[in-house]
Amino acid sequence: MKSTVGFTVRIPSSLHRRIKKALKKERRSLNSIVRELIEEWLRKEQEKELFEAFGKAGDEDVEYAFDAQKEVALSDERTEKK
Repeated sequence: MKSTVGFTVRIPSSLHRRIKKALKKERRSLNSIVRELIEEWLRKEQEKELFEAFGKAGDEDVEYAFDAQKEVALSDERTEKK
């Protein structure tokens, strides 16, 4: 079983009322929404990091990666035709 950690988030009571109303309609828990939003935020952060790292790569690195991917794709096509 995965271990979990609890934490406290402070929000205005008006926001909490709105959240509870929306969650009731969707039959979802606040916990599931918070977890989903955090996971989405982390994915976006990872995408930003990858984009920045790719931007720092030199032209030679990009060409090498492109050529390597092309070889793999062509190899896969040849294997499928056999």
